[in-house]
Amino acid sequence: MRNTTFTAALKAAAAVMLAMCALQARADFAEGRSAYARGDFVTAAREFTAAAQTGLAQAQNDLGVLYERGQGVKQDFAAAASWYRKAADQGYLQAQTNLGYLYESGKGVAQDYAAALQLYRRAAERGWPQAQNNLGGMYERGLGVARDYAVAMEWYRKAAAQGLAQAETNVGYMYETGRGVPLSDAEAMNWYQKAAAKNYPQAQNNIGALYERGRGVQQSSPTAVTWYRKAVDQGLAQAQTNLGWLYATGRGVERDNGVAVKLFRAAAEQGYAQAQTNLGLMYAQGRGIARDDRQAVALYRKAADQALPQGMSNLGFMYETGRGVERDSNQALFWYQKAGEAGYRPAAQRLVQIYTKGELGENADIGRARLWADRAQ
Repeated sequence: MRNTTFTAALKAAAAVMLAMCALQARADFAEGRSAYARGDFVTAAREFTAAAQTGLAQAQNDLGVLYERGQGVKQDFAAAASWYRKAADQGYLQAQTNLGYLYESGKGVAQDYAAALQLYRRAAERGWPQAQNNLGGMYERGLGVARDYAVAMEWYRKAAAQGLAQAETNVGYMYETGRGVPLSDAEAMNWYQKAAAKNYPQAQNNIGALYERGRGVQQSSPTAVTWYRKAVDQGLAQAQTNLGWLYATGRGVERDNGVAVKLFRAAAEQGYAQAQTNLGLMYAQGRGIARDDRQAVALYRKAADQALPQGMSNLGFMYETGRGVERDSNQALFWYQKAGEAGYRPAAQRLVQIYTKGELGENADIGRARLWADRAQ
């Protein structure tokens, strides 16, 4: 009888201790959330760590976020993956999605599209909108699964129905490009406006692009400027590049090469390939900045390394003319061909000339010239 009573007392005491630990963990987590909201990431990291070590899934996920972003701790994708995994194994949907993204991007773990797909699907089927959106992205791009625009659209719609601005923008883009649905600029604009109303920068940029090109709306460069600027104010590289080009060409705003250079540089520093190419062009032409062919070459190379056709073609031109780099016909031909194969018409047209006239050390070859002429159409 005594043993039974003693055992029951121990169990009761253990239950009380567990409850107290759980309460303390939640208190630590709440303090961490409060610290994060006020920008005190060091305190947030300390409080999340304390709570995460007790097994609280929310804290494990949020600590993973800090490691992924390098907030309050040294950026460490492997540590982020470890904490996400602990929370994901408890069924925490946001952590499953976050871990899936690390597998998709190969950050902190070996890139594994199949693992990313599995994690996204697990959370998506339980209704987590970001996972639904990301799963749609895998189908749209054919990562770890056969490309299927219709299925991608289904998942984007599920996430958009929950008000996720990124998904609303993706639905709009599918309508703009006619992927998985009939092409409709009007529907694209409708979905972009839903997301833009939530201040989502990619949607703001895309609305600007529709106005710039006059698709589904009356063409208006000034209106495009207004929308691009909204996204620029949030640091979106694509919008910085688009607005920079309007300043460089004087459409919708007074031409100002200095402002264009500033915008291109801001986007180029984020690694945006089109901005790198545009900034390289400004250096090559001495527009808004002192001419510097070496800088132009360096920027074109960065864009070419990201497989941007215009960057590859421009790099080929610099090798052909010996500007900013030692003249090298082989390298020029190599980059023209890479750009031409990627569908860049000016590169294909230059190759037609090369093979028609027998330039850059190549023998005249009408057969090759015709092949490139077909690609230049």
